Amino acid sequence: MMNFTNQFADLAIIARQKLTGLGEHCGVQLSDGHVLHTTSTSGVQLVTYEKFAAGKPVRQVRPIPLAEQPNVQRRMLEELASRKPYHPLENNCETLANRVAGFEPSSPQAQFWVVTALLAGFLFLANR
Repeated sequence: MMNFTNQFADLAIIARQKLTGLGEHCGVQLSDGHVLHTTSTSGVQLVTYEKFAAGKPVRQVRPIPLAEQPNVQRRMLEELASRKPYHPLENNCETLANRVAGFEPSSPQAQFWVVTALLAGFLFLANR
């Protein structure tokens, strides 16, 4: 069994490779070692760092600014209470992490896949 340790002392957005291998799975690293994230199967949840890592290396995407840190717990509790369902474009792991951290709730990964799908569709139609 691999031993994982919380390597990030401050609040931060963190990520690891998705279990499917396509893209990254994001979450918010909390100072107590837990991670807030959302999945299509479980929704928004608070898990241990080890469970979030799921046997994969974890990297820090960006730290949460000190001025935003007092608001993170409030937004985290709001997200847990809302039980908002996962949505691949509007409420995915990346948008959740950004929203809780106080950043624009966007998902460059989801935007990339939408653009890629549109381009593939266009190329398919153009070659018919």
